[in-house]
Amino acid sequence: MSEHFSITRDAVWRALRQLQKEDWLDILPNKRYTVSAKLYTRILRSIRVKAIFSGEGYIYFSGFRRLADALSRECRYHNIDLHIQLLPLKAAPESKVWENCDLLMTDSDSSRAFLNTFSAFPVPVIGLDANYSDLYRANIVTDHYLGGRIAAEAILKRGDPLATVLYHAGSEKNPRIYARIDGFRQTWVEGGRSLESMTLVPIEWSRSSFEIALKVQAYLEKFPANGTYFITDGRLATNFLEVIAYQRFEVPSTVAVIGYDGAQRGELTDPPMTTIQQDMDRIALSAVRWIREIASGNEESKVLERVAPVLVMRASF
Repeated sequence: MSEHFSITRDAVWRALRQLQKEDWLDILPNKRYTVSAKLYTRILRSIRVKAIFSGEGYIYFSGFRRLADALSRECRYHNIDLHIQLLPLKAAPESKVWENCDLLMTDSDSSRAFLNTFSAFPVPVIGLDANYSDLYRANIVTDHYLGGRIAAEAILKRGDPLATVLYHAGSEKNPRIYARIDGFRQTWVEGGRSLESMTLVPIEWSRSSFEIALKVQAYLEKFPANGTYFITDGRLATNFLEVIAYQRFEVPSTVAVIGYDGAQRGELTDPPMTTIQQDMDRIALSAVRWIREIASGNEESKVLERVAPVLVMRASF
C-alpha cells in the first residue's frame, strides 16, 4: 500500500488504525486486517418498512406516484425491505396495518386517518409531506410557502403588473394551499406590487377532470383569459391549459401559466406546463436516511425537515 499510494509506511499504519477505530476494519491475531463484522451487520441488517398511501389520492396525485417510485429505488439500493400499500380514502386504518412492519411511512391523507384513529403508534412513523405530528419520529415536508414565493418571483421577473391565482374553492383552508397562496402574496407585495394587482379566484372542485374543465370554461367565458396565472393545484392547472388551448389563446404571449405539481401530466398539455414541482427524490432520500437512523438505534424524534420545491420551466410561461 505504501508503494501503491506513494506514501510512507507509517501513514499506512495510521490510516489502518483509524479505520479500525471507526469500525471499518478488524485486525486478526496474525496482524491481518479484514472488513469489520460490525460493518457487515450494519449493511445486512434488514428492516421491514411500509409506505401507506391513500388510494384515491395516490391515484390522482402523480407526485405521490413519483414518491413511491423514488422510495422503491432508494430502498432497493440500501437493502431495505419496502412494501407499498394503498389505504382506501376515507377508510379508517385497521390495527393489522402494523403487522410485519418495523417502520411506517405515510402520506398526508393516510396521516389524517391514522391521527384520527390512533393516539400512539407501536412502530416509528415518518410523515411524507403529511401534516406535522409530534407522534412521528420524523416529518419530511415540502416547503409550500417557498413554492409560492418561487412562482411570484418568476412572474415578477417577467415584469408582469398583474397576476391571477386560481385554487379549488375551500382548499385555501388546507395548510399546503394556504402556504402556497401566502408565499405568493408576500413575495408579490415585496416585489413592489399592490394587493389589488393580485386576484384570487376559487374554482369549485370535482372528482372529474371534465367537470373541472367545464367550470374553468364557465369562468373564462365571464372573465376572458389574459395575463399571468399561478394555479395552486396541478390538475386544475392542466385543465386550465386544455381549456385555453381549445379557445385558441396565444400561450405564453397572451396567457402565461405556472402550475403547482402535476409535473408528469403537465408534460402532456399543449403547450407543456411550467410548474412548481415537489422534489420527491429529495423527500425519498431524506426518508431513507431517517430509516437508517432509526434502524441504527438513533433516538432523535419529532424532527421537521423541509424540502425545497423546484421550478420546472416549460413552454406555458
